[in-house]
Amino acid sequence: MAGVHRGARPREVGAGKGDGNSHSGALRPARAVMYRMLPAMSAELSQPLGQVLKTVPVSLRDSQCVVTIGDRTTLAVAKSGCEPHLAIVDFKTHRHQQLSADERQALARICTDRVLRVRNPAGGITRELWDAVASTAGQRTRTRIEVDGEEDLATLAVLALCPDDSQVLYGQPGEGLVHLSLGPELRQRARTFLDRMKEN
Repeated sequence: MAGVHRGARPREVGAGKGDGNSHSGALRPARAVMYRMLPAMSAELSQPLGQVLKTVPVSLRDSQCVVTIGDRTTLAVAKSGCEPHLAIVDFKTHRHQQLSADERQALARICTDRVLRVRNPAGGITRELWDAVASTAGQRTRTRIEVDGEEDLATLAVLALCPDDSQVLYGQPGEGLVHLSLGPELRQRARTFLDRMKEN
């Protein structure tokens, strides 16, 4: 499950060129959905996978690999003085609420070494998103993955593919930031979810 799959590829737009302007309008039909959330899993996946924090941990600055999922989370981590090694964003919050112009500009200045654009629907993981995450695993290049659609399940791809000891953060609506230190137990938990979601 942790390998790179063949199929639609993420589009690399070059260092510093992404600005979120391509993310307005309806999502085009996503090809090659690898994993799709079952309705019965919604309650499970809405629960935090780890500790919920109100502030960004200072210890992140000493981490070898920091991964952020979500616009507000990425902005908060960067504002704390720690630029993520991988940031997965969609330039909106709570599904359809757009970021302000200042927030979009700030987000576009984070992780500019390499920018990838992928398509991904709500409640699913496409091969484009999976391959984009896989291509960054263990790399020193700071990468921003811009999602045309939703990044709501990207955390599962990160937990399945990124190296042990990665520090993973995502937002828990109305509560704060979920902070995970990736290890075998969390990886297996993510893979168990993914096995249940696998498209035939």
